[in-house]
Amino acid sequence: MRLLGGGALGIIALVTASGCGFGSSPANGLQFHPPAGWRSSPGFMGFIQFWRPPTDDREVLMLFKSPKQLQPSDIFSDARLHDTLKNVTVERRSSILICGNQPARYVEARGSSARGEQDRVDMVMTNAAGSTYFAMYVRPVTSPTNPMAEAALQELCAKP
Repeated sequence: MRLLGGGALGIIALVTASGCGFGSSPANGLQFHPPAGWRSSPGFMGFIQFWRPPTDDREVLMLFKSPKQLQPSDIFSDARLHDTLKNVTVERRSSILICGNQPARYVEARGSSARGEQDRVDMVMTNAAGSTYFAMYVRPVTSPTNPMAEAALQELCAKP
């Protein structure tokens, strides 16, 4: 997967491909909706899942769930982003409200892919129902933004 360190995602991809996905999705219990028609990976123990469009492997929407609440600095610190993304430049950080009045942290960044392309990364992190959720949408900077993928980033809200 571009931009991301191959270690953790490589292990997750291997485990899910081998049929040991332990089935549940981190989206269970959330209002989160990936774009219609995007293919889903199996959920991995309820902690990680990703979706891709059917015809383009250069875009991905990922959802992570931490069983304990985290602080934005645990994920969005400059050092942490440089560990995760290649040649990252954070272009914007802001506090936002999602789902009406639920606080969240939004980060927009750019980085290089393994193919040498520039990628845009939009990330949202929030706490809901006692867990921390982190969603990320990655695409080439030359690709148009998928509005449904962008909207999914702000659907990290517990179902009523």
